[in-house]
Amino acid sequence: MHGRIVRYLNSNGKGAVINASKMLFDFNKETWHDKKVMPMVGMYVEFRCNEMHQITDCKVSKFQEFGGNTMISEADFWRHDTDEELLTLQSNARDAIVQKIYKSTDYAKITEIPLTIKLVEAVKNYFHQEFLAISFLNDLPVSEDEILFDYTHLKRFGVKALDNLLFNDKTIVKDDFIEELSVVMRLESAFLDFSRYNNANLKQIFQDSFLSKQCHYQALVVAVSNAKDSQSLAQKRTNALRSDILLFERRIQSGLDLDKNTQKLDKAKKELEEMLKTEKYYSELFTRLTDMKEKFETHYLNSFSELYQKIYMRIYKKVKSGLDICITILDNKIYHKVMKSVAFSKGFFKIPENDRVPNIIYFVEQYMEHLNKDHLNEKDALMYRYVDKLCKKHRKHFLIITTNEKRATEIKIKILSQNKFNVVKTAYKNTIYFAMVNEICFDRIYIDPENLWKSPNELIRETKALKINENTKFALLSNSVKENRFGFVE
Repeated sequence: MHGRIVRYLNSNGKGAVINASKMLFDFNKETWHDKKVMPMVGMYVEFRCNEMHQITDCKVSKFQEFGGNTMISEADFWRHDTDEELLTLQSNARDAIVQKIYKSTDYAKITEIPLTIKLVEAVKNYFHQEFLAISFLNDLPVSEDEILFDYTHLKRFGVKALDNLLFNDKTIVKDDFIEELSVVMRLESAFLDFSRYNNANLKQIFQDSFLSKQCHYQALVVAVSNAKDSQSLAQKRTNALRSDILLFERRIQSGLDLDKNTQKLDKAKKELEEMLKTEKYYSELFTRLTDMKEKFETHYLNSFSELYQKIYMRIYKKVKSGLDICITILDNKIYHKVMKSVAFSKGFFKIPENDRVPNIIYFVEQYMEHLNKDHLNEKDALMYRYVDKLCKKHRKHFLIITTNEKRATEIKIKILSQNKFNVVKTAYKNTIYFAMVNEICFDRIYIDPENLWKSPNELIRETKALKINENTKFALLSNSVKENRFGFVE
């Protein structure tokens, strides 16, 4: 059955389809069976339903536009139940046009083959589903200054970060991420299909997507075929007449029915003369039309191939960019959920060793810590270089010096809430503090003077005496003053 989507919510994957009788049918993400294209309001669909009028299978229709070169009207769409029926109707309509063109064209005088559809339209029709798959990407919420992640390097760690969030905070459910996950799934399906396009037979695509839609060209193909058939028939008749002439000449030489055979011989010779002219005409016509056909194919195949590659790369880049945006949006959502989570503040962040937000980059670094950096495979080596470069550019290190665990956790969460790349170390005693300031260059060190093993000035002097932290800024934490955005006074 055919219908059109009149309602759809990304948040829960539920929607409604209206059919030709104005009846409404509900569908959900489980019954939407199109891996590439997401449902959208106004989209024409093909669907099946059960006796209870519940949709069991729904997918995007191959027909989204009507009239013009589609040869299908919207009324045709509603009158027919399946796309297969519409394709048959379209094929029959095209065949009728081809026959009409063939009958009205003088192929003895034709010098060019008009186009029925342009190259751009043909290539866009071929990538129809891919264009539908990326049509919503401009609406994805991402700011211009957002640091976009590279999906190809980080995709497998998005699931780990999400699973970790759901495992540690039972108040958060996976359905909160249904929109992001469904977008990623469909874009990834389109992205993976590009391997198929790399190995595609361009000549076959050109034949199916361009030549088969050219009515004037198809009429020419009929003319070429008919010219060849007519030439063959003339040739067969010529051979037969030559055999008849030899037979009549032998009979005349033998003196058999001279008058009758002489008349037959003269008649055969005249017909042979005419048939030779006919054979020559169709031979020249066949050669000229074949040459015209081959030149048309060669010219447009080259143009089609160039345009195909351009549009292919444009879609590829758009899908890749969409995946980068989606993995970044997913990471941001995980980050904000973690920072607002009571479960994480009372558990994960209380542990001093947990100095970063458990987002995607966190799990990449955990994975890399267990690998030998000198013996990485190509995939891991590329990922390592990418993440290392990303963190060097955007990461800042902070140190909190205090013996008060609760105070340290509060400040840590506030600093991590400022940027998902931040790393916050905590020193509860002198040995840990001394080791850290000797190894790590900190952007800022926060000192809690009320919970300390020595005076703040002494700690500052010791730290600035080290070359690695000689330019580090310091801030004194205070409980006696109202908190600013970090909860401390500089």
